[in-house]
Amino acid sequence: MRRSKKKKFKYGPWIIIFLIFAIGLAFFMRKDLIKFNSTEKSEMTKPEKEKSPVFPGYNDTAVESENGMLEVTNPSSDLVLVNKNRKLPDGYEPTDLTYPIVPLHGASKDKTLMRKEAAHALENLFQTAEANGIILTPVSAYRSYDRQLSLYNYYLQTQGEEWTQAYSAVPGTSEHQTGLSIDVSSPNFGNKLEAEFGDTKEGVWLSDHAHEFGFVIRYPEDKVEVTGYHYEPWHIRYVGKEYSTYLFEKDLVLEEVIAPNK
Repeated sequence: MRRSKKKKFKYGPWIIIFLIFAIGLAFFMRKDLIKFNSTEKSEMTKPEKEKSPVFPGYNDTAVESENGMLEVTNPSSDLVLVNKNRKLPDGYEPTDLTYPIVPLHGASKDKTLMRKEAAHALENLFQTAEANGIILTPVSAYRSYDRQLSLYNYYLQTQGEEWTQAYSAVPGTSEHQTGLSIDVSSPNFGNKLEAEFGDTKEGVWLSDHAHEFGFVIRYPEDKVEVTGYHYEPWHIRYVGKEYSTYLFEKDLVLEEVIAPNK
């Protein structure tokens, strides 16, 4: 009887090589996957690059007028820059003035006209303030050129030129004429417009929260040399929520973001 010969398994070495290769490949794939997941997680946790809102160009929004001053070409913009160097066009008057529906607390309704968007923002501001126990008064908003002229001359006669230059705008250069600004006080402060208003709870609240409604304190205490006006914690200016938040968080005024080309 013949002894059966065991068949030689010819493919054994190749299977071993294949298994070694598969294990090595799996190891490297796992290593790359861990690296990818780590990178992906790192990218996800990276803070997004902060985007600054775009402000109008200083030189692009004004032309030289006959008296040598710059005259703004975007008077109806929420971001119009009007100051001691930049005037509104002669006879300018906003076309969408309206009365904000806010408690007057003794103030004159006739002095509360504002442009429509700003008026609605002021309504939200006053409503939120009252819900937080803060009572505000709308003292003086839109002023025509003639009204500003009358006030300016009155201040010259009663307060003198130095005080007038520090607190009152030459007619045609007043933010009040844009319909975007309003002077705000409180019954608890006698509805007065004085620097001490900034120390009251109402003034502090306004300074801390005005930007949430699209307003900025236009003439801060630490920016006198930049704005050209003394501290006015009562004077707020509407620019829109995106821009007001940026200015508030960066501690900037309009003159610092809308500046002449160097």
